[in-house]
Amino acid sequence: MLVVAAIAVLENLALIVILFRSRSIVRRSMADAPDRPLQIPRPRDDAFGSWWRTALQIPYHPRDMQLIRNLAYGPEPRHRLDVWRTSTTPEGAPVIFYLHGGSWTFGDKREQGRPMLHEFVRRGWVVVAANYRLAPRSPWPAQIEDAARAFGWIKKNIASYGGDSTRLVIAGGSAGGQLASLLALGEKDPTWRPADMEDVTDWSVRGALSFYGVLEMTGDEAHWHGRGRGLLYLLERRVVQVPVKGHEDLYRSLSPYDRIQTDAPPFFVVQGGNDTLVDVHVARDFVEKFRRVAYAPIYYVELPFTQHSFDITASPRTSATTRAAVAFAESVAGLRSPLSAQLIASYQVPPTELSVEVEGEWRDAREFARTDGPFFVVTPDNPYSNVVSDEENVRRRDELRAFLSRRGVLVRTSRAHDTQGTWPDEFGVALFVAREDAQALAVAWNQNAFYEVNADVVVVRAADSDEVLV
Repeated sequence: MLVVAAIAVLENLALIVILFRSRSIVRRSMADAPDRPLQIPRPRDDAFGSWWRTALQIPYHPRDMQLIRNLAYGPEPRHRLDVWRTSTTPEGAPVIFYLHGGSWTFGDKREQGRPMLHEFVRRGWVVVAANYRLAPRSPWPAQIEDAARAFGWIKKNIASYGGDSTRLVIAGGSAGGQLASLLALGEKDPTWRPADMEDVTDWSVRGALSFYGVLEMTGDEAHWHGRGRGLLYLLERRVVQVPVKGHEDLYRSLSPYDRIQTDAPPFFVVQGGNDTLVDVHVARDFVEKFRRVAYAPIYYVELPFTQHSFDITASPRTSATTRAAVAFAESVAGLRSPLSAQLIASYQVPPTELSVEVEGEWRDAREFARTDGPFFVVTPDNPYSNVVSDEENVRRRDELRAFLSRRGVLVRTSRAHDTQGTWPDEFGVALFVAREDAQALAVAWNQNAFYEVNADVVVVRAADSDEVLV
Protein backbone atom coordinates (compact mmCIF):
# COMPACT_ATOMS: atom_id res chain seq x y z
CA MET A 1 0.00 0.00 0.00
CA LEU A 2 2.82 2.39 0.83
CA VAL A 3 4.35 1.77 -2.58
CA VAL A 4 1.03 2.49 -4.31
CA ALA A 5 0.55 5.64 -2.24
CA ALA A 6 4.07 6.81 -3.05
CA ILE A 7 3.50 6.24 -6.76
CA ALA A 8 0.25 8.21 -6.58
CA VAL A 9 1.98 11.10 -4.82
CA LEU A 10 4.80 11.13 -7.37
CA GLU A 11 2.31 11.05 -10.26
CA ASN A 12 0.40 13.99 -8.79
CA LEU A 13 3.61 15.95 -8.27
CA ALA A 14 4.64 15.26 -11.85
CA LEU A 15 1.24 16.44 -13.06
CA ILE A 16 1.54 19.65 -11.08
CA VAL A 17 5.01 20.30 -12.52
CA ILE A 18 3.71 19.69 -16.05
CA LEU A 19 0.77 22.03 -15.53
CA PHE A 20 2.93 24.89 -14.31
CA ARG A 21 5.61 24.15 -16.91
CA SER A 22 2.96 24.86 -19.53
CA ARG A 23 3.11 28.55 -18.65
CA SER A 24 6.68 28.95 -19.87
CA ILE A 25 6.02 26.76 -22.93
CA VAL A 26 3.08 28.91 -23.97
CA ARG A 27 4.97 32.13 -23.33
CA ARG A 28 7.97 31.01 -25.40
CA SER A 29 5.76 29.72 -28.23
CA MET A 30 4.17 33.14 -28.67
CA ALA A 31 7.38 35.13 -28.19
CA ASP A 32 9.33 32.95 -30.63
CA ALA A 33 6.78 33.03 -33.45
CA PRO A 34 8.64 33.78 -36.70
CA ASP A 35 6.14 36.46 -37.76
CA ARG A 36 5.11 39.26 -35.39
CA PRO A 37 5.86 37.59 -32.04
CA LEU A 38 3.55 38.38 -29.12
CA GLN A 39 4.11 38.84 -25.41
CA ILE A 40 1.34 37.28 -23.34
CA PRO A 41 0.02 38.62 -20.03
CA ARG A 42 1.23 37.32 -16.67
CA PRO A 43 -1.08 35.47 -14.25
CA ARG A 44 -1.45 38.65 -12.21
CA ASP A 45 -2.88 40.37 -15.29
CA ASP A 46 -5.87 38.02 -15.58
CA ALA A 47 -9.17 39.87 -15.45
CA PHE A 48 -11.09 36.90 -14.08
CA GLY A 49 -8.72 33.99 -13.53
CA SER A 50 -7.34 33.58 -10.02
CA TRP A 51 -5.32 30.99 -8.13
CA TRP A 52 -8.31 29.69 -6.20
CA ARG A 53 -10.47 29.28 -9.31
CA THR A 54 -7.60 27.44 -10.93
CA ALA A 55 -7.20 25.21 -7.87
CA LEU A 56 -10.91 24.34 -7.82
CA GLN A 57 -10.86 23.64 -11.59
CA ILE A 58 -14.55 24.57 -11.78
CA PRO A 59 -15.27 27.12 -14.53
CA TYR A 60 -17.40 29.55 -12.50
CA HIS A 61 -18.69 32.46 -14.55
CA PRO A 62 -18.31 36.10 -13.48
CA ARG A 63 -21.09 37.24 -11.16
CA ASP A 64 -21.77 40.28 -13.31
CA MET A 65 -22.05 38.23 -16.52
CA GLN A 66 -25.31 38.70 -18.36
CA LEU A 67 -26.32 35.52 -20.18
CA ILE A 68 -28.96 35.82 -22.90
CA ARG A 69 -29.93 32.22 -23.58
CA ASN A 70 -31.28 30.34 -26.56
CA LEU A 71 -31.70 33.08 -29.11
CA ALA A 72 -33.01 31.58 -32.35
CA TYR A 73 -30.74 32.10 -35.34
CA GLY A 74 -32.74 29.77 -37.63
CA PRO A 75 -35.84 27.56 -37.82
CA GLU A 76 -34.41 24.27 -36.46
CA PRO A 77 -34.54 23.29 -32.75
CA ARG A 78 -30.73 23.25 -32.61
CA HIS A 79 -30.54 26.74 -34.13
CA ARG A 80 -29.95 28.38 -30.78
CA LEU A 81 -27.15 30.56 -29.47
CA ASP A 82 -26.21 32.30 -26.25
CA VAL A 83 -24.79 35.80 -25.91
CA TRP A 84 -22.55 36.62 -22.95
CA ARG A 85 -21.58 40.09 -21.78
CA THR A 86 -21.39 42.05 -18.54
CA SER A 87 -23.36 45.01 -17.31
CA THR A 88 -20.37 47.25 -18.08
CA THR A 89 -19.42 45.90 -21.51
CA PRO A 90 -19.01 48.98 -23.72
CA GLU A 91 -20.88 49.50 -26.96
CA GLY A 92 -18.90 48.46 -30.01
CA ALA A 93 -17.08 45.71 -28.13
CA PRO A 94 -15.09 43.04 -29.96
CA VAL A 95 -16.86 39.69 -30.44
CA ILE A 96 -15.67 36.11 -30.07
CA PHE A 97 -17.84 33.38 -31.63
CA TYR A 98 -17.25 29.91 -30.18
CA LEU A 99 -18.28 26.57 -31.71
CA HIS A 100 -18.30 23.48 -29.50
CA GLY A 101 -16.78 20.13 -30.37
CA GLY A 102 -18.12 16.61 -30.07
CA SER A 103 -17.21 14.75 -33.25
CA TRP A 104 -20.06 16.56 -35.05
CA THR A 105 -22.39 14.08 -33.30
CA PHE A 106 -22.84 15.44 -29.77
CA GLY A 107 -22.01 18.45 -27.59
CA ASP A 108 -23.63 21.65 -26.44
CA LYS A 109 -22.84 25.37 -26.34
CA ARG A 110 -22.92 25.32 -22.52
CA GLU A 111 -20.17 22.76 -22.05
CA GLN A 112 -16.86 23.79 -23.61
CA GLY A 113 -14.33 26.58 -23.63
CA ARG A 114 -15.83 28.23 -20.58
CA PRO A 115 -12.69 29.22 -18.62
CA MET A 116 -11.34 31.04 -21.67
CA LEU A 117 -14.67 32.61 -22.61
CA HIS A 118 -15.22 33.87 -19.06
CA GLU A 119 -11.89 35.70 -19.28
CA PHE A 120 -12.95 37.30 -22.57
CA VAL A 121 -16.26 38.40 -21.05
CA ARG A 122 -14.56 40.04 -18.08
CA ARG A 123 -12.16 41.80 -20.48
CA GLY A 124 -15.06 43.53 -22.20
CA TRP A 125 -15.74 41.19 -25.09
CA VAL A 126 -19.13 39.97 -26.25
CA VAL A 127 -19.16 36.17 -26.44
CA VAL A 128 -21.46 34.14 -28.69
CA ALA A 129 -21.72 30.35 -28.30
CA ALA A 130 -23.92 28.39 -30.71
CA ASN A 131 -25.42 24.94 -31.10
CA TYR A 132 -25.75 23.30 -34.50
CA ARG A 133 -27.45 20.22 -35.91
CA LEU A 134 -25.72 16.94 -35.15
CA ALA A 135 -25.03 13.80 -37.13
CA PRO A 136 -26.12 11.11 -37.85
CA ARG A 137 -29.64 12.55 -37.82
CA SER A 138 -28.40 15.57 -39.74
CA PRO A 139 -25.46 14.54 -41.96
CA TRP A 140 -22.86 16.92 -43.33
CA PRO A 141 -23.10 19.69 -44.50
CA ALA A 142 -25.75 20.53 -41.86
CA GLN A 143 -23.02 21.39 -39.32
CA ILE A 144 -21.16 23.92 -41.44
CA GLU A 145 -24.39 25.34 -42.86
CA ASP A 146 -25.61 26.00 -39.31
CA ALA A 147 -22.29 27.50 -38.28
CA ALA A 148 -22.49 29.82 -41.29
CA ARG A 149 -26.08 30.74 -40.44
CA ALA A 150 -25.08 31.62 -36.87
CA PHE A 151 -22.15 33.59 -38.26
CA GLY A 152 -24.50 35.55 -40.50
CA TRP A 153 -26.83 36.18 -37.54
CA ILE A 154 -23.92 37.70 -35.63
CA LYS A 155 -23.00 39.96 -38.52
CA LYS A 156 -26.60 41.19 -38.75
CA ASN A 157 -27.63 41.37 -35.10
CA ILE A 158 -24.73 41.54 -32.66
CA ALA A 159 -24.78 45.35 -32.60
CA SER A 160 -28.05 45.08 -30.67
CA TYR A 161 -26.08 43.35 -27.89
CA GLY A 162 -23.19 45.81 -27.86
CA GLY A 163 -20.86 43.97 -30.25
CA ASP A 164 -19.00 45.24 -33.29
CA SER A 165 -19.43 42.75 -36.14
CA THR A 166 -16.31 44.05 -37.88
CA ARG A 167 -14.19 43.03 -34.87
CA LEU A 168 -15.16 39.36 -34.93
CA VAL A 169 -12.84 36.52 -33.91
CA ILE A 170 -13.98 32.91 -34.34
CA ALA A 171 -12.94 29.98 -32.18
CA GLY A 172 -13.69 26.33 -31.58
CA GLY A 173 -12.45 23.10 -30.10
CA SER A 174 -12.03 19.74 -31.87
CA ALA A 175 -14.92 19.48 -34.40
CA GLY A 176 -15.73 23.08 -33.51
CA GLY A 177 -12.16 23.99 -34.40
CA GLN A 178 -12.71 22.47 -37.83
CA LEU A 179 -15.96 24.43 -38.32
CA ALA A 180 -14.42 27.68 -37.08
CA SER A 181 -11.39 27.22 -39.33
CA LEU A 182 -13.55 26.50 -42.39
CA LEU A 183 -15.52 29.70 -41.82
CA ALA A 184 -12.36 31.72 -41.28
CA LEU A 185 -10.79 30.37 -44.48
CA GLY A 186 -14.00 30.65 -46.51
CA GLU A 187 -14.63 34.38 -46.63
CA LYS A 188 -14.90 34.28 -50.42
CA ASP A 189 -16.66 30.89 -50.67
CA PRO A 190 -20.48 31.14 -50.57
CA THR A 191 -21.05 27.36 -50.79
CA TRP A 192 -22.49 26.84 -47.31
CA ARG A 193 -24.15 30.19 -46.75
CA PRO A 194 -27.92 30.37 -46.22
CA ALA A 195 -29.84 31.65 -49.22
CA ASP A 196 -31.85 33.98 -47.01
CA MET A 197 -28.72 35.85 -45.87
CA GLU A 198 -27.84 37.50 -49.14
CA ASP A 199 -27.96 40.85 -47.35
CA VAL A 200 -24.88 39.88 -45.32
CA THR A 201 -21.96 41.25 -47.34
CA ASP A 202 -19.16 40.89 -44.79
CA TRP A 203 -18.10 37.30 -44.06
CA SER A 204 -14.66 38.19 -42.77
CA VAL A 205 -13.08 37.51 -39.40
CA ARG A 206 -10.16 39.24 -37.73
CA GLY A 207 -8.69 35.92 -36.65
CA ALA A 208 -9.37 32.27 -35.82
CA LEU A 209 -8.53 30.12 -32.78
CA SER A 210 -8.37 26.36 -33.13
CA PHE A 211 -8.05 24.22 -30.01
CA TYR A 212 -7.06 20.63 -30.91
CA GLY A 213 -9.08 21.15 -34.11
CA VAL A 214 -9.62 18.50 -36.77
CA LEU A 215 -7.71 20.51 -39.37
CA GLU A 216 -7.32 17.69 -41.91
CA MET A 217 -10.39 15.69 -42.95
CA THR A 218 -9.27 13.17 -45.56
CA GLY A 219 -7.64 10.83 -43.04
CA ASP A 220 -4.34 11.00 -44.91
CA GLU A 221 -1.90 9.03 -42.77
CA ALA A 222 0.88 11.38 -43.80
CA HIS A 223 -0.81 13.76 -41.35
CA TRP A 224 -2.58 11.34 -39.01
CA HIS A 225 0.23 8.82 -38.38
CA GLY A 226 -1.99 5.81 -37.83
CA ARG A 227 -5.14 7.54 -36.59
CA GLY A 228 -6.68 8.41 -39.96
CA ARG A 229 -8.65 5.18 -40.16
CA GLY A 230 -10.63 6.05 -37.04
CA LEU A 231 -11.48 9.49 -38.41
CA LEU A 232 -12.68 8.07 -41.72
CA TYR A 233 -14.78 5.44 -39.95
CA LEU A 234 -16.57 8.23 -38.09
CA LEU A 235 -16.97 10.45 -41.14
CA GLU A 236 -18.07 7.73 -43.57
CA ARG A 237 -20.47 5.97 -41.17
CA ARG A 238 -21.99 8.81 -39.14
CA VAL A 239 -21.09 12.33 -40.27
CA VAL A 240 -20.73 12.64 -44.04
CA GLN A 241 -22.33 9.23 -44.70
CA VAL A 242 -20.66 8.70 -48.07
CA PRO A 243 -17.33 6.91 -48.68
CA VAL A 244 -14.14 8.79 -49.36
CA LYS A 245 -13.55 6.72 -52.49
CA GLY A 246 -15.32 8.48 -55.31
CA HIS A 247 -15.91 11.61 -53.17
CA GLU A 248 -12.34 12.79 -52.68
CA ASP A 249 -13.11 16.40 -53.64
CA LEU A 250 -15.93 16.52 -51.09
CA TYR A 251 -13.66 15.39 -48.28
CA ARG A 252 -10.95 17.84 -49.29
CA SER A 253 -13.56 20.61 -49.18
CA LEU A 254 -14.15 19.74 -45.51
CA SER A 255 -10.45 20.06 -44.72
CA PRO A 256 -9.07 23.40 -43.47
CA TYR A 257 -5.61 22.17 -44.46
CA ASP A 258 -6.66 22.15 -48.11
CA ARG A 259 -8.19 25.65 -47.93
CA ILE A 260 -5.16 27.67 -46.85
CA GLN A 261 -4.56 30.55 -49.26
CA THR A 262 -2.35 33.63 -49.23
CA ASP A 263 -5.24 35.76 -47.90
CA ALA A 264 -6.02 33.56 -44.89
CA PRO A 265 -6.69 35.54 -41.68
CA PRO A 266 -4.38 35.26 -38.65
CA PHE A 267 -4.58 31.94 -36.78
CA PHE A 268 -3.88 30.70 -33.27
CA VAL A 269 -3.53 26.91 -32.95
CA VAL A 270 -3.25 24.91 -29.72
CA GLN A 271 -2.54 21.17 -29.75
CA GLY A 272 -1.74 18.56 -27.13
CA GLY A 273 1.36 16.51 -27.82
CA ASN A 274 -0.29 13.34 -26.48
CA ASP A 275 -3.74 13.82 -28.02
CA THR A 276 -5.08 10.36 -28.88
CA LEU A 277 -8.03 11.69 -30.92
CA VAL A 278 -6.32 14.29 -33.12
CA ASP A 279 -2.70 13.41 -33.84
CA VAL A 280 -0.24 16.19 -33.12
CA HIS A 281 1.09 16.01 -36.69
CA VAL A 282 -2.25 17.29 -37.99
CA ALA A 283 -1.66 20.61 -36.24
CA ARG A 284 2.04 20.66 -37.07
CA ASP A 285 1.38 20.13 -40.78
CA PHE A 286 -1.37 22.76 -40.84
CA VAL A 287 0.93 25.31 -39.23
CA GLU A 288 3.81 24.43 -41.56
CA LYS A 289 1.66 24.88 -44.65
CA PHE A 290 0.11 28.09 -43.30
CA ARG A 291 3.55 29.61 -42.75
CA ARG A 292 4.57 28.55 -46.23
CA VAL A 293 1.46 29.82 -48.04
CA ALA A 294 -0.44 32.46 -46.05
CA TYR A 295 0.71 36.04 -45.45
CA ALA A 296 -0.96 36.54 -42.07
CA PRO A 297 0.78 35.39 -38.88
CA ILE A 298 0.03 32.08 -37.20
CA TYR A 299 0.82 31.23 -33.59
CA TYR A 300 1.27 27.62 -32.53
CA VAL A 301 1.30 26.25 -28.99
CA GLU A 302 2.08 22.55 -28.57
CA LEU A 303 1.63 21.28 -25.03
CA PRO A 304 3.54 18.16 -23.93
CA PHE A 305 1.74 15.41 -21.99
CA THR A 306 -1.59 16.98 -22.94
CA GLN A 307 -4.74 15.20 -24.04
CA HIS A 308 -7.78 16.25 -26.05
CA SER A 309 -10.24 18.71 -24.44
CA PHE A 310 -7.76 19.70 -21.73
CA ASP A 311 -9.31 23.19 -21.43
CA ILE A 312 -12.81 22.17 -20.31
CA THR A 313 -11.75 22.70 -16.69
CA ALA A 314 -9.72 25.50 -15.17
CA SER A 315 -6.04 24.67 -14.56
CA PRO A 316 -2.66 26.41 -14.79
CA ARG A 317 -2.38 24.97 -18.31
CA THR A 318 -5.81 26.29 -19.34
CA SER A 319 -5.01 29.67 -17.82
CA ALA A 320 -1.77 29.82 -19.81
CA THR A 321 -3.44 29.08 -23.15
CA THR A 322 -6.22 31.53 -22.25
CA ARG A 323 -3.67 34.31 -21.80
CA ALA A 324 -2.16 33.46 -25.17
CA ALA A 325 -5.61 33.43 -26.78
CA VAL A 326 -6.33 36.85 -25.26
CA ALA A 327 -3.02 38.26 -26.52
CA PHE A 328 -3.73 36.94 -30.01
CA ALA A 329 -7.35 38.11 -30.14
CA GLU A 330 -6.55 41.58 -28.84
CA SER A 331 -3.71 41.91 -31.36
CA VAL A 332 -6.06 41.34 -34.31
CA ALA A 333 -9.33 42.90 -33.13
CA GLY A 334 -8.30 46.48 -32.45
CA LEU A 335 -10.22 49.54 -33.59
CA ARG A 336 -9.56 50.73 -37.13
CA SER A 337 -9.80 54.24 -38.49
CA PRO A 338 -12.58 54.61 -41.08
CA LEU A 339 -11.48 55.07 -44.66
CA SER A 340 -12.70 58.66 -45.05
CA ALA A 341 -12.83 60.67 -48.27
CA GLN A 342 -10.01 62.85 -46.94
CA LEU A 343 -7.88 59.81 -46.24
CA ILE A 344 -8.58 58.36 -49.68
CA ALA A 345 -7.57 61.64 -51.30
CA SER A 346 -4.27 61.62 -49.39
CA TYR A 347 -3.20 58.44 -51.20
CA GLN A 348 -3.42 60.05 -54.65
CA VAL A 349 -0.23 60.33 -56.72
CA PRO A 350 0.25 63.24 -57.33
CA PRO A 351 0.19 65.26 -55.06
CA THR A 352 1.79 62.49 -52.99
CA GLU A 353 5.18 61.53 -54.41
CA LEU A 354 5.80 57.80 -54.77
CA SER A 355 9.38 56.74 -55.42
CA VAL A 356 11.60 53.66 -55.47
CA GLU A 357 15.21 53.45 -54.27
CA VAL A 358 17.61 52.33 -56.99
CA GLU A 359 21.35 52.22 -56.27
CA GLY A 360 21.03 54.73 -53.43
CA GLU A 361 18.89 57.20 -55.36
CA TRP A 362 15.12 57.80 -55.36
CA ARG A 363 13.41 57.38 -58.73
CA ASP A 364 9.83 58.29 -59.55
CA ALA A 365 7.70 55.14 -59.34
CA ARG A 366 6.29 55.53 -62.87
CA GLU A 367 9.75 56.09 -64.31
CA PHE A 368 10.90 52.92 -62.57
CA ALA A 369 7.93 51.03 -64.05
CA ARG A 370 8.92 52.15 -67.55
CA THR A 371 12.29 50.43 -67.26
CA ASP A 372 11.49 47.49 -64.99
CA GLY A 373 7.80 46.82 -65.63
CA PRO A 374 4.58 47.21 -63.59
CA PHE A 375 4.77 46.50 -59.87
CA PHE A 376 2.97 46.97 -56.55
CA VAL A 377 3.83 48.93 -53.44
CA VAL A 378 2.88 47.84 -49.92
CA THR A 379 3.89 49.64 -46.74
CA PRO A 380 3.81 48.27 -43.18
CA ASP A 381 3.87 51.80 -41.70
CA ASN A 382 1.06 53.31 -39.63
CA PRO A 383 -1.40 50.37 -39.58
CA TYR A 384 -4.89 51.36 -40.68
CA SER A 385 -3.67 54.96 -40.91
CA ASN A 386 -3.09 55.22 -37.16
CA VAL A 387 0.22 57.05 -36.80
CA VAL A 388 2.65 55.07 -34.63
CA SER A 389 6.14 55.89 -33.41
CA ASP A 390 9.16 55.88 -35.69
CA GLU A 391 10.55 52.96 -33.67
CA GLU A 392 7.38 50.94 -34.22
CA ASN A 393 7.39 51.66 -37.95
CA VAL A 394 11.04 50.58 -38.23
CA ARG A 395 10.23 47.36 -36.37
CA ARG A 396 7.32 46.65 -38.73
CA ARG A 397 9.48 47.32 -41.78
CA ASP A 398 12.12 44.91 -40.53
CA GLU A 399 9.49 42.24 -39.90
CA LEU A 400 8.00 42.69 -43.37
CA ARG A 401 11.38 42.43 -45.07
CA ALA A 402 12.29 39.35 -43.02
CA PHE A 403 8.95 37.78 -43.95
CA LEU A 404 9.44 38.43 -47.67
CA SER A 405 13.05 37.26 -47.50
CA ARG A 406 11.92 33.91 -46.07
CA ARG A 407 9.54 33.63 -49.02
CA GLY A 408 12.30 34.41 -51.48
CA VAL A 409 10.58 37.59 -52.69
CA LEU A 410 13.00 40.24 -53.98
CA VAL A 411 11.97 43.81 -53.17
CA ARG A 412 13.14 47.37 -53.40
CA THR A 413 12.51 50.09 -50.85
CA SER A 414 9.67 52.49 -51.64
CA ARG A 415 8.72 55.84 -50.16
CA ALA A 416 5.47 57.78 -50.22
CA HIS A 417 6.08 61.47 -49.49
CA ASP A 418 3.27 63.92 -48.72
CA THR A 419 4.40 67.16 -50.37
CA GLN A 420 1.97 69.15 -48.20
CA GLY A 421 3.61 67.90 -45.02
CA THR A 422 0.42 66.74 -43.33
CA TRP A 423 1.43 63.06 -43.20
CA PRO A 424 4.81 61.48 -42.37
CA ASP A 425 6.81 59.69 -45.03
CA GLU A 426 5.83 56.04 -45.34
CA PHE A 427 8.43 53.50 -46.37
CA GLY A 428 7.48 50.16 -47.87
CA VAL A 429 8.41 47.67 -50.54
CA ALA A 430 8.09 47.64 -54.30
CA LEU A 431 7.52 44.07 -55.43
CA PHE A 432 6.74 42.16 -58.61
CA VAL A 433 3.96 39.76 -57.61
CA ALA A 434 0.38 38.99 -58.61
CA ARG A 435 -2.17 41.59 -57.60
CA GLU A 436 -3.94 39.08 -55.35
CA ASP A 437 -0.69 38.54 -53.46
CA ALA A 438 -0.08 42.27 -53.07
CA GLN A 439 -3.61 42.67 -51.73
CA ALA A 440 -3.18 39.77 -49.29
CA LEU A 441 0.11 41.26 -48.09
CA ALA A 442 -1.53 44.66 -47.51
CA VAL A 443 -4.33 43.05 -45.51
CA ALA A 444 -1.87 40.98 -43.47
CA TRP A 445 0.06 44.13 -42.58
CA ASN A 446 -3.05 46.07 -41.56
CA GLN A 447 -3.21 48.54 -44.41
CA ASN A 448 -6.20 50.33 -45.88
CA ALA A 449 -4.73 50.45 -49.37
CA PHE A 450 -1.85 49.51 -51.66
CA TYR A 451 -0.45 50.93 -54.90
CA GLU A 452 -0.49 49.43 -58.38
CA VAL A 453 2.11 51.17 -60.54
CA ASN A 454 2.63 51.18 -64.28
CA ALA A 455 4.40 53.53 -66.67
CA ASP A 456 1.42 55.84 -67.04
CA VAL A 457 -0.45 55.95 -63.74
CA VAL A 458 -0.40 55.02 -60.07
CA VAL A 459 -3.63 53.30 -59.02
CA VAL A 460 -4.70 53.14 -55.37
CA ARG A 461 -6.62 49.97 -54.47
CA ALA A 462 -8.52 49.17 -51.28
CA ALA A 463 -6.84 46.37 -49.37
CA ASP A 464 -10.06 44.78 -48.17
CA SER A 465 -11.88 44.76 -51.51
CA ASP A 466 -9.32 45.40 -54.29
CA GLU A 467 -11.56 48.25 -55.51
CA VAL A 468 -9.90 51.27 -57.14
CA LEU A 469 -9.99 54.19 -54.71
CA VAL A 470 -8.27 56.91 -56.76
